Amino acid sequence: LGAAMSKNNRLSGEEREALIERIALQLLQGEISQGQALQEFRKKITAMNQSDYAKLTKTSRKTVSEVENDLGNYSSDVINRLFKPFGLKVGLVPASARLKRRTLKVS
Repeated sequence: LGAAMSKNNRLSGEEREALIERIALQLLQGEISQGQALQEFRKKITAMNQSDYAKLTKTSRKTVSEVENDLGNYSSDVINRLFKPFGLKVGLVPASARLKRRTLKVS
């Protein structure tokens, strides 16, 4: 997995990690959608097209496209496969903006 990704982009390990953290934080703070996050990750971290990314994550190009466009209702298993290359998985986050901000400050 690492070799497939590093072959397709020119980010250093530190740059890749910083970008993952920034996008994940934007997602947690509700600044971007899950689909927007996946598209950012795929394009900026892997530099793969949807078809190649689908093969990597053992999903279909249609699934990648629909998730990136916030369409469909996919299982946590599928979402986990799509986000696994970036060290992320489905989880619970506070619904209240206030609690979310307090939780993120503590972390």
